[in-house]
Amino acid sequence: MNHTRMKRQAIIEGIHVEKIGSGLLNRDLIRAIKERWQRGDVGLLYVQLRDGCGASAIEALRQWESEQERLFWKQRLDSEAFYWYHGKPKEDLTEKVLKAAIQSMAAPLKKNIVRMGTALTAPSISGRSSQAMIYRTILEALNSAWNAEWNGEAAAARDVAAVVQIGSEAKERVYSNDGQLYAIGQLAAPFPCFSSKARVSEVAYMFDSNSKIQGAIIADAGRPVGLLMKEKLHQLLAGQFGLPLYWNRAVEKIMDEQPLIVDADMPVEQVSQLAMARDFSQLYDVVIITKEEQLIGAATIRSILECMTAMRTEAARTANPLTGLPGNEGIQSELQRRIRAKEAFAVIYADLDYFKWFNDYFGFSQGDDLIRYLANVLREEIALRGTANDFIGHIGGDDFIMVTKRDYAEQLCRQMIAKFDGGIKQFYGGAEVTSVEDRHGNLVKREGVTLSLSLMIAEQDAELTPDLISRTSAKLKKRAKAQIGSVYVMETIAESHHGEGRV
Repeated sequence: MNHTRMKRQAIIEGIHVEKIGSGLLNRDLIRAIKERWQRGDVGLLYVQLRDGCGASAIEALRQWESEQERLFWKQRLDSEAFYWYHGKPKEDLTEKVLKAAIQSMAAPLKKNIVRMGTALTAPSISGRSSQAMIYRTILEALNSAWNAEWNGEAAAARDVAAVVQIGSEAKERVYSNDGQLYAIGQLAAPFPCFSSKARVSEVAYMFDSNSKIQGAIIADAGRPVGLLMKEKLHQLLAGQFGLPLYWNRAVEKIMDEQPLIVDADMPVEQVSQLAMARDFSQLYDVVIITKEEQLIGAATIRSILECMTAMRTEAARTANPLTGLPGNEGIQSELQRRIRAKEAFAVIYADLDYFKWFNDYFGFSQGDDLIRYLANVLREEIALRGTANDFIGHIGGDDFIMVTKRDYAEQLCRQMIAKFDGGIKQFYGGAEVTSVEDRHGNLVKREGVTLSLSLMIAEQDAELTPDLISRTSAKLKKRAKAQIGSVYVMETIAESHHGEGRV
């Protein structure tokens, strides 16, 4: 390499290459590659070393270079290096040669390698220029490097990438619930990920090499810390001083430090509300999904909205026609989801006492109105004191179920009883009720329909099944109905303590 060449350099999409005369790439390199295309395969090995890796590392690199038999072109640019290899006639061994080169370099330079990537190239069969094919090969090698991290900070990014890649398998294992979509974790898809110390140029290379990728998650040690969308990056780099100002800076300097990060167990509907409430500039940013604060993937706004549409269609199909609440299929799915989450929760079964008497005496139409009234009591109280993660289902007839947090479950029971008792007399048409008929036709002194609630508290990591929940609730229901008036009875699973309450 002569002195004149070293003085003249050009930048092609951020890649520093020597310039001789005209043309985007070094004409000698293009000529050398075209000649070797006639005799066999050509491959590129890209290596990024740590900044300031030291003289001993550079010497080891030079020694390694001298031992490469198939190497015909090399270019080192600061901490980056590009090595071109050739195959032999009638042999398809270039890929094996590149793998061998990686293995031989990794041993003496492992602590100084940030990332390595490879790509194969061949002449175009569609008329594309040699320059275009070579440039594409460079981008493919850079993209390959992103998918093959090595150690240190880059190793953390690699671990994250590995987690993201298995995200689709993990979500099926952990979140599948008979085809019903409730938790956002089901939508977690693999998504590009970089360390916060990665350079802006690395992310730009990745975006340029894959037009379908719209963003990158920034994560350290598997924990997401930011997000960089392609559109934002292009806007920054397109400015007058964009390239010189940002190109070699750490991506943490320009990332969105407050992306929407949600736990995999959060309901899709709740995530949708959070996503659509964001500032307009972030409206179409992906939603980052974690499990125990570790990255498992991301969901696009499109996938979330499509899921919402599917959920509403399915909910309408399986909902109870009288109340519009989820039926048994949705109830079973919700219970399965709660059990898998291994977190404490509460199940409240609601049942009307003397509903048969009311139906027989006041008519089926009034009976339907009373069922709707109970459904509204449950809805209103959960809206006032619950969260978006709470669930109400209609088992059938006058039986309902509510799944909620254990922290405020007892308060909910007391408030629902108070609200129900406060409004039930309107259904008697002004008549004073002093006695009712039980299920056997016997007259008993009661003031009308009352509400029995069975409250089951499931502690964290309790060994549960839907059948156990059903049997426990049935037992509690029997105890509640044995008492006079509107009451709730409570039992805790996975604790020796059992509690009972009455309003």
